[in-house]
Amino acid sequence: MATKTLANNDIDVVMIPKYQQDNFNAMMLGATIAHRELKDDFTFDFETSYWVPRRAKDQSAEDQINYVRDATDLNAKVIMLANNAGGDVENATKRARDSGSFVVTYDSPLENGIDAGESFHVAPVDFQKTGEVMADMALKTCDEGGQFVVMGSSRSATNQVRWIQALKKALDHERYANINLVGDTYYPDKDNVEGYKKKTLEIFQLKENGTYPELSLIMIPSTSGAAASAKALFESDLCDDIKVSGLGFPPEMLRAANAGCAPQFALWDNLDLGYLAYHASHQLATSEVEGKIGETISAGRLDTRKIESDPNRENALLITLGDFFKYNKSNFGTASFIECARGGKEGVCDDKEDTGFFNTYFQDKYKSKALAIIPKVTGMISFLSSLLLASYILSSKKRRSSVFGRIMVGLSISDLFSSAMMFLSTWPMPKPKLEENRFWLPLYAAGTTETCSAQGFFLQLGLCTATFYQTTLLLYYFLTIVMERRESQIKKWEVFFHLVPCAVGLGTSIAGLVLKLYNPISRGSVCWISEFPAYCSKSLKDCERGDNAITYQWGFLYGFVCVTFLWLIIAMTTIFCKVRGVEKKSRQYSHSSSSGNSREVVMQALFFCVAYLIPWIWAPIQAGVDTADLIFTHPNADDLVIALSIANAVLFPLQGFFNFLVYLRPRYTQVTSWLANLRVVVAARDLFLELKKSPSTKQSQDVTSSEGNQTDADAVTKEDNHEKVNDVAEAEAKL
Repeated sequence: MATKTLANNDIDVVMIPKYQQDNFNAMMLGATIAHRELKDDFTFDFETSYWVPRRAKDQSAEDQINYVRDATDLNAKVIMLANNAGGDVENATKRARDSGSFVVTYDSPLENGIDAGESFHVAPVDFQKTGEVMADMALKTCDEGGQFVVMGSSRSATNQVRWIQALKKALDHERYANINLVGDTYYPDKDNVEGYKKKTLEIFQLKENGTYPELSLIMIPSTSGAAASAKALFESDLCDDIKVSGLGFPPEMLRAANAGCAPQFALWDNLDLGYLAYHASHQLATSEVEGKIGETISAGRLDTRKIESDPNRENALLITLGDFFKYNKSNFGTASFIECARGGKEGVCDDKEDTGFFNTYFQDKYKSKALAIIPKVTGMISFLSSLLLASYILSSKKRRSSVFGRIMVGLSISDLFSSAMMFLSTWPMPKPKLEENRFWLPLYAAGTTETCSAQGFFLQLGLCTATFYQTTLLLYYFLTIVMERRESQIKKWEVFFHLVPCAVGLGTSIAGLVLKLYNPISRGSVCWISEFPAYCSKSLKDCERGDNAITYQWGFLYGFVCVTFLWLIIAMTTIFCKVRGVEKKSRQYSHSSSSGNSREVVMQALFFCVAYLIPWIWAPIQAGVDTADLIFTHPNADDLVIALSIANAVLFPLQGFFNFLVYLRPRYTQVTSWLANLRVVVAARDLFLELKKSPSTKQSQDVTSSEGNQTDADAVTKEDNHEKVNDVAEAEAKL
């Protein structure tokens, strides 16, 4: 926070949260992203615009009042305020309005709305829906019956007062008849962690002493209160006796929820709330809207929102973000990781009282040994296969003198680079530190930034050149079959078959080094083109390394892969049509073997295409899914990314192995054909010997008959025996 140390007397936009907390940091993050997208001329950054009050309730209120006054004195265009001072701050906000500043509240409004100087309030959800959501969670957590109490954080928190009122109104519906809200609303003596813990244990005693014997739930419409209360139950081993529910920020609820203390809680997207609040503030400050009922706010990826009359306050305006998102055992872990990964500020998602918990939890859930070990196995298999294939071709002058053979050697050498790097897997990654990239710790990492960059360089070199060699291989088949070019004609262009893959592969690899693109990828398998820290494009701070990594992934590799996929389809379709045409023309020649040979060549080309598609199809899909926007918008999408990561770990390194199998396929066919011919020869030989030993059947029973009186059957037998002898002789010659 900075107010008195500004270089000038003017500031454009100030954001004042209630206090330092993860969910408010996420709101600031969303506002920062909106500011970057709009590219406006306003001063707005973490160091100068995020003014965080002290944590204690009285200090927070005092600081908020002083900050509003300071911002007014600095001629702030917009003051974004999450009210935690109740009506005490309204004199300061009126002064701000009268001085020409716009006051936009978010999360918690001013009770008297426009009369208190507020332009409009950006609400996370409809207050009435807040009551219904809490009532539904109470019904489910209480197992359709029982007692529960409500605990708030402060009587001056206007948003919580509204939510509790909405809850009580919702409970009038008959479907909640079996659950009873008992007692008054409870408040901690101090609005801090220790205050919530103390009050939670006091409430539990109401069950123990028989005041509320069926008490099974504490409903808390406060993220800080819910986290502290759940922690108190967890530490006191009371999770089986009483539960906590309400509004919870997933990272703060993670440990208690994992232990069963908070089986269900709800919240909105804090990042989106800050994102919407900044868009609305920007349009107000630039006179794109006047702040009147019915006006439309353009909110970037959130589309549009309407300015409406606030049904819960007189003379007040409202912009609503959307609906709640409910968290339970199936999704709170993923949501916690996402919120932590995009936090971007020291202290976010850091459980001070149990430093290693988050790291251990995420290591167990996301850093399974599979992603570190599987590439070592499949990478070694592919490396050995490519080495054997290259050695086999180079060992024969005939094989290494052909264009096809040299293309296969180039493809094999490319795979040697990539499969060797996949075998190394996480070893070259920088050894993680708890204070850096805390929530994506790769197993067995033991390297440095330099070793990670080296791995990324050689991996990019191998993958890129292999993709171009695959394109070249199919071009060779296309020229041979469709264009009917001879080997001597193709050799004239062979230099380009090797020059282009090597030049593009080496060029993109060097560019990646210069641009500092090689970093641990988000799922911890290898170092390649990636942002660092993970998802830093959604962070408050700029990426340390790997700026615009997603763009470079597609520009340096995946774009080429997609073009190769398209070329495979076009080339194979053309080759197939060509061979079909040849077959039709050759059907009149019953003894022609050219049709069968052409079909075999087509099948070999097709198998090489399949050998490329099987490992490569998953990587572009994962790249399309594993983006910050999609992951943060759809928490459950992370499970899909994990599945794709494992599929990549299994299949991606195996291209060299698949190429080896396809290359050997014709040899295997030749061997099986030779064995089949051998069986025919043996059978023919046995038949020949049997015919030689059999008695003559050619003598005539009538000595006076002429040779012309032989029966037709005798003539056929003689002719058949003659053909069998010839067949045996031919088979022996082939053998």
